[in-house]
Amino acid sequence: MIEKDLVASLKTICARAYPIVMPQDVVYPAMTYQVVYDGANQATNGNFSSRDVRFQVDIYSSSYSESKSLKDSVISNVIALKGGDISSQDLYDNENKLFRQLIDFKIKRS
Repeated sequence: MIEKDLVASLKTICARAYPIVMPQDVVYPAMTYQVVYDGANQATNGNFSSRDVRFQVDIYSSSYSESKSLKDSVISNVIALKGGDISSQDLYDNENKLFRQLIDFKIKRS
């Protein structure tokens, strides 16, 4: 299962990896993950040849350098899972005074 493999990989980087929403009393750094798209690719013969799953991972930290380091680790793990189409963005959460790294990527499974 693609999501199960990703979550196991994320938890090697940061034990506080949560689906979609973090708990209210979370300790930082922490991250969330979610499926953005889950679709099957149909081959020319009509059979489904592979499955694309696009994920988003958001990393939150009180330190900019820590958020960047965690982002690099997540990207390395995504590549190890045969992920691609990886993009990231630096953000800042003014309300909570946290640095945020948004990472978007696709993992393809046959």
